[in-house]
Amino acid sequence: MPTVLAVMAHPDDIEITCAGTLALLRKAGWSVHMATMTAGDLGSMTLGREEISRVRREEARSAAALLGAAYTCLEFDDLSIVYDAASKRRVSGLLREVRPDLVITHSADDYMTDHTETPRIVREAAFASTIPNWTSSQNGRPQTPCEKMPVILYADPIEQIDREGRRVAARLAVDITSVMETKTRMLACHASQRSWLRAQHGEDEYLESMKRWGADRARDFRKKTVRYAEGFNPHLGHGFPKDDLLTGSLGKRLVRSARPR
Repeated sequence: MPTVLAVMAHPDDIEITCAGTLALLRKAGWSVHMATMTAGDLGSMTLGREEISRVRREEARSAAALLGAAYTCLEFDDLSIVYDAASKRRVSGLLREVRPDLVITHSADDYMTDHTETPRIVREAAFASTIPNWTSSQNGRPQTPCEKMPVILYADPIEQIDREGRRVAARLAVDITSVMETKTRMLACHASQRSWLRAQHGEDEYLESMKRWGADRARDFRKKTVRYAEGFNPHLGHGFPKDDLLTGSLGKRLVRSARPR
């Protein structure tokens, strides 16, 4: 069975950006593994770092369990993700353990550095994961090199906008209307983040904003039956595989070259 690995910076990033697509792939028989770079250890106005980390890891596991997916936290510090050899080794260790066919990660055009450094590390770790002389470990165990690099997809940035507020186009979009309830239940597992956003930003629309962003991307389909969608851009750089891994599993739920409005 094919395997998809989603690697994002914080607990809840996967649920916001690509959980619908993961749910559809799971229904199509894929193995799903969800990973976060951090435990979101700064994501509380009242709890200390260790306590909120325990809470958020458990929330992430609960969300993954709704798909029958595995979950890994790579234990980077929140707001401190940087590209270097050590971070690349840690992520390539995960890749060598999971051995995914497809990796989904953040857009490089997102709003904060944790989100933009993560895809850089993931991409470089994927490249390194096949190299025999590149050493890495996972859970204290040395890993053997991967036989191939995975296909990489960059998910929509938050709100589908870059750091200057410009809408980011998606080459691919997936109709997630049929699994929006599952995506919403997964995001609702992250109760601590909802509370933190309410305290930090004075708003309480955690689930509604996710739905609104999905509805915005759905308009690229130009079909009334498509109410919610998730957008992606494939990594097309030299040497990386460009195989179409989605059409066979998603069929008409996948649209290519979704045009910016």
